[in-house]
Amino acid sequence: MKSLAGVNIKGEPYVRPKEVEEELKAVLEWPLPKAFALAAQGHLKPQTLVYLLRNFCPNRPTPAYDSLVVAFFSRIQRSGERMTRNLSELNRERIDEIVKDKVLELIAADRLDIFEMSFKTGAERLYLTAMSQVRMRTKTEISREDLVEFGSDQTGEEAADAFGRIGRGAMPLAEARSMLADIWDRLSENERLAVYYVHQLGLTEKEAGERMNCTDRNVRYLITSARRKALGEAKDARTMGARERVKP
Repeated sequence: MKSLAGVNIKGEPYVRPKEVEEELKAVLEWPLPKAFALAAQGHLKPQTLVYLLRNFCPNRPTPAYDSLVVAFFSRIQRSGERMTRNLSELNRERIDEIVKDKVLELIAADRLDIFEMSFKTGAERLYLTAMSQVRMRTKTEISREDLVEFGSDQTGEEAADAFGRIGRGAMPLAEARSMLADIWDRLSENERLAVYYVHQLGLTEKEAGERMNCTDRNVRYLITSARRKALGEAKDARTMGARERVKP
């Protein structure tokens, strides 16, 4: 049985729960078709499903293996349903799409250690990150279409930018949204979580640390690091904008 390579924020290696280790020992004695079928049907622990998914990928697609992938996605989505149930249908769809893309990246890169350690933690982190991305995007989209007169050929974004130019030196909405997306992409997963817990959920640094399994000092460091990246990106954007405005 392969050991896990991932580590938590304290640098401690991930460890599978004892009951998962015991189930894996039993499952690895079975024929693979039986193990695949039971995992896909939800009769085995999700960590066991992830182990099979990672370590028994066939050379070419097979229905049995594909059913594992489908079951993996379904379990992640079910884990996230309680976190998104109060959101709009559009935002739920956006979040599910972001999570799906990220899961495909993790599978391709074989970075699923956290799901073998705690499937719940892995799924929640995916959804928290996706929810933060959607909330950030929504803040720049909320009433753009209301600026456009019915029947107009102008888009909401164009209208918002036109209004923005009325104010001297105002940044166009499309440019601001692009800058926010760039900043978010530059943050690490832990920085995003710290920002989300403290600045969007309103938790204290200590409460955020408890959820992230680290100290409040670590949370404070992550938020400071995220702020520096954001300020650096904004400064670069303003400098570039100034250069473009003085071009002959």
